[in-house]
Amino acid sequence: MDGRYLETPDSELSTAAWIASRSQGPFPADSVYLHAPSFAFQSPGGGENQLVQTGRHLEALDVPVRLFSPWTDRIDQARALHLFGMSREGLELASLARSRGVPVVLSPICWYEPRALWALEPTTARKLRALGAWSARRVVPRLPSWRRTLLRLVDRILPNSDAEAAQLARLFGVDPARFSIVPNGVLPEFGWATPDLFHERVGVFEFVLFVGRIEPRKNPLGVIRAVRRLGLPLVVVGEAPPRFEDYERLCRREGGGQVVWLEPRDHQDPLLVSAYAAARVFALCSWFETPGLSALEAALAGAAVVVTPHGSTRSYFGDDAIYARPNRLDEITSAIARAWTEGPAPGLAGRIASNYLWDHVAWKTAEAYDRVAN
Repeated sequence: MDGRYLETPDSELSTAAWIASRSQGPFPADSVYLHAPSFAFQSPGGGENQLVQTGRHLEALDVPVRLFSPWTDRIDQARALHLFGMSREGLELASLARSRGVPVVLSPICWYEPRALWALEPTTARKLRALGAWSARRVVPRLPSWRRTLLRLVDRILPNSDAEAAQLARLFGVDPARFSIVPNGVLPEFGWATPDLFHERVGVFEFVLFVGRIEPRKNPLGVIRAVRRLGLPLVVVGEAPPRFEDYERLCRREGGGQVVWLEPRDHQDPLLVSAYAAARVFALCSWFETPGLSALEAALAGAAVVVTPHGSTRSYFGDDAIYARPNRLDEITSAIARAWTEGPAPGLAGRIASNYLWDHVAWKTAEAYDRVAN
């Protein structure tokens, strides 16, 4: 086994094809317009996948959707506007929608973690400024900001967990009655995946798996260093977003021949699905997760899960995952070793299948639309 880089198959275009087809008309007059910031799909991750899978599964419930295009769409023709992620761009669009009598729902997809602010800001001045702003909002949640304006403007807020809702209420003074909890989801295909394709295309060996962006917040370097200590193989699926190419080079250098690198894959790509089934342990020791779609996928596929305690992960995994803080290498090492030995918690895959499939997510999303757009 060496540090080779495998090419991405054409099947990655499946999500792109859906995006293209839902960006062109004609569409039913009662379509819900889905919006993400214009830069979102330049380096897609969990938030973008949440948008796509929510849209696909809403259509399965006969809820017509389209991806909002500022070049061709008139917002006053929408049944509702659904914003994915908080952005100034979304604020402007929400303000326009409300002025035209179109209801707006928001999936914030956010987490404000003071430990991450201190660890990830590049200079001491920026660390102090970011932590000071967080502390001020913690004490005085009614401080004005564009995020608070957006949260007050929309008709319904759809956090991914009770923990995210509680944080938004605490930091921005949002009335808890305006929340509808809509969890993140996972495709059922991961539950009946087999390792066969991975074994055929990559090799037959036991390994730890990391899937995600190669960036400091996701902390793949901590996982790489932990598995090197343990002498375990690691498979990494992902690439660096813009500005983090040097970080990826550091990860590759430290991983050496102990890491197999695969390019990022569409969430329905058969090789990715098979990689989850082949993995013995999945590790995502980020600075925070809400809760990390790849961790849900790995859990449903039957891997033992090591995940960060920061964010909303405990809301999803409870006592069925092993938690490791990103700044504690000994803790990550110990958690991976324990997961490697003990295997997955007996109830983990069942917990995910019972509560977090995308059809359940779509049903709860459609229910939120009905509340604001009858």
